[in-house]
Amino acid sequence: MTSDGKWRVTASRHIHKDRWISVRADDCVTDEGAVVAPYYVLEYRDWVEVVALDAENNVLLVRQYRHGMGDFSVELPAGNMDPGETDPVEAARRELLEEAGCAGVLTLVGESRANAASHANRTHIILARDVVRVADPQDDPGERIESFWVSLAEAVRMMLAGDLTNGMQAAALIRGLAAAGVARVEAL
Repeated sequence: MTSDGKWRVTASRHIHKDRWISVRADDCVTDEGAVVAPYYVLEYRDWVEVVALDAENNVLLVRQYRHGMGDFSVELPAGNMDPGETDPVEAARRELLEEAGCAGVLTLVGESRANAASHANRTHIILARDVVRVADPQDDPGERIESFWVSLAEAVRMMLAGDLTNGMQAAALIRGLAAAGVARVEAL
């Protein structure tokens, strides 16, 4: 018998489920017959991360309080896809407008996973070109967001220095800049 290496789920139940997260406990059997039970999976909605560039290739960043880390974080504009949203580009368009009051020409770069071992959702990386401010950001008492522009070089410096604290967004920034043709990544 040939095995594909995937685990088989023998039972599955939700431990907790609300509008933000669902925690699932799976009872699994590996392809070699080892029982792994329970194995916890975090089910979030898919996320979008926006690498937003203006006409001069400056990068739009946001600063906001993040309760999980108990401090302020500098990040790319980003957020959850709303229930019913199926197009990550449209979700990114909404997030960019809500968080920074900005709009531009958006394209899907690709996707990544926050933690493939325990997170079921995807993170969609969106490149936004020719971004301009078109409105005031949406007022949301749960998200007090300050948006600001930095040069491309400063954004890369911040990422390398750890000033952009979200690792997924650091990867998204590099992928977005490479897709835009404004940064080159070469294999050694």
